Order: sequence, then structure tokens, then C-alpha cells
Amino acid sequence: MKRRFTGATLFGLGVLCLLVAGALAWIIVPSQRKVPLDLVPPDTVVEATNATFAQAQLGPDGAPQLTVENAGLRTITGIKPDFEAAAELTGDRAGNTVIWNVYHATDRTDTGAAINRSESRIALDRESGAAVSWAGQCHNETQEDPAQNIACAPGNVDFEGQLYLFPFGTQKETYLYWDSALHEALPMQYQDEEEYNGLPTYRFQQEIPDQVIEMEPQQLSALLGFLTPGSTTGSVTYRATRTLWVEPETGAIVGYREQQHRELVPTVGTPVVIFDADMSYDQATLEAVHEEASSGRTMLLVLGVYVPIMLAVVGVLLAVLGYLLARRDRRPQRPLPAYAAEEPETTRAQA
Repeated sequence: MKRRFTGATLFGLGVLCLLVAGALAWIIVPSQRKVPLDLVPPDTVVEATNATFAQAQLGPDGAPQLTVENAGLRTITGIKPDFEAAAELTGDRAGNTVIWNVYHATDRTDTGAAINRSESRIALDRESGAAVSWAGQCHNETQEDPAQNIACAPGNVDFEGQLYLFPFGTQKETYLYWDSALHEALPMQYQDEEEYNGLPTYRFQQEIPDQVIEMEPQQLSALLGFLTPGSTTGSVTYRATRTLWVEPETGAIVGYREQQHRELVPTVGTPVVIFDADMSYDQATLEAVHEEASSGRTMLLVLGVYVPIMLAVVGVLLAVLGYLLARRDRRPQRPLPAYAAEEPETTRAQA
């Protein structure tokens, strides 16, 4: 009876371990593979040690001028979640979407002079990390003059594809990745598995060949007037190569490199390079994204893989052991032969 009780207890514990393992692997952890609503991503910095760029500034006489410069550049990207706007979403987006206010600031590394400022509002799916349709999304690029730094107008852009995150459980496939110069999402192709920044990653690359980009007529006229005197018409060509290293469990971008080139091409005269830079994460950013991705990866693997496997193994062993004990206890006792109950002959003789 005691063995039967022990066996039933062990069998029950084994089944419980199997149920918990299944719940962790298929229900609990998958439901947590989402961007936390209260997540505040760390600022990221990309730098180019030697870049060519057009810079607007005041001349010695106080008049505005535009020149082509060579120096280091630093772009800081800061993200501030808008919790109130996310809470007001309805329908399928309610609870499944985060809204981020994103700020970009590009400065010279030698003088600290401002080169460009921009801001965006974007809605992202918490699981895929991709942009979702939202009436409040917008983008605005401003010059260094603070008086021109107005809030972006809702609906002036239609973000799509990946921007700052890849999906939880990133796959070895092609994704659409947003290009801010062309204002569209273009293919970002999977290249290879690679250890980068101390983590196993998938390397992706986006190649954008030479093409003409749209510009505001006033901006184009200003470029032509300052940099190609005598030419009143022309265009700006653009090409870029982006390489991203993505930690696949969390979808975090732990490595980033962008090679971008722009030229002012007048209809009369020689083309002028107005931007050429090879930019990548600085060391502080590499450390910050590594820490965040590493902790997230560890939690997902421990709770979603290692613990369920351990519980499944323990559960099977306990269930089998419990079954064997209970089965053995139920086996009927075989009666002793009649002669076995009698006193042995040697015992009677000795008596």
C-alpha cells in the first residue's frame, strides 16, 4: 500500500512537471516575446571619423552660406515612449503597439556644430518590431536654427518595415527595412550567422543603388545656388549600404554600419559630393546594446528552452518511476507451496 501511494505521488509530480514545461515553452514565454510597454531604449550613437558633408553656417559678414566640409560626424538617436498615446489605441493595436518619439541629432565631432536635426513619431508592433499604420505618425527634418524646429505634422509619412527592432525570433530571411532618404521600406537580406559584439547574430545587408531622391524645391535651389553657381537645375543622387547584426532571440540590433553617398548633379557643371560617410556604433553604444540583448536572450532561453527541457526530463523520469512502483505494489502475492509451510526435515531431526 505504501509503495502504491509513493508511486502515485511520483507519477503525479511527473505529470505536473510535464505540464509546467509545456506551459513555459508554448504559452507563457511566447506570450512574453513582446516589447515591454514601459521599455525606454538606450540612446544610440553612430560615428564617422572622416566624413564629407554640406554645412550651413553664417559667413564672416553674417550672411548665410553653404559649404562642403570634411570632419568627423556623430549622430545621436534618442527614443522616448509615449505611454498615453499607446494607451488610447483601440482595436487590434490596443495593447499590441508601442508609440515612440524619436529624435536624431547630427553634429561635427571637432567643433560640436549642429549639422542636422530631425524628429519622428512612430507606432511599432510589440512582437514583430515593424511599423504599423497610425494616423499620428510623422517625420520632420530641421536645420540647425532652433526657430525652425517645429513639431512634425501627423500623417506626413507612412512608415513601414523594420526601423529600430527586428522580430522576436528573427528568421534567416529577407525583411523590409525603412530608408529615410527615399521614404520607403526596401529589402534587407539575410547574409550569414556571425558572432558579433560577443553574441551570436544574424548579419543582414541592404544595398541601395544610385538613384535620384526627391527634395524640396527650395532646398535644391539653395544647394545649386551655393555649390554650383551658374546652374539653376539639377538633382541629388543617393546610394547606401547598410549592414546590421541582429541578435535573433530578442531582435535587438547589436551592430550597425551605414555607408552613404550623395551627390549634387547640376545639369551644367561638375557634380559635387554633398555627403559621404561610413558610420557605425560607438563603443558606448556597443556596450549598452550588448547588455540589453544579452540579458533578454538569457531570460528567453532559460525560461523558454532550458527550464522546460529540464522539467520534461525530470517529469518523464518521475512518471516512469511512479508507474513502476505502483504497478509492482499491485502485483498479487503468490501463495507458498504446501510443503514450504512445513518444518524442514533437518529441523525435526535436530529436535
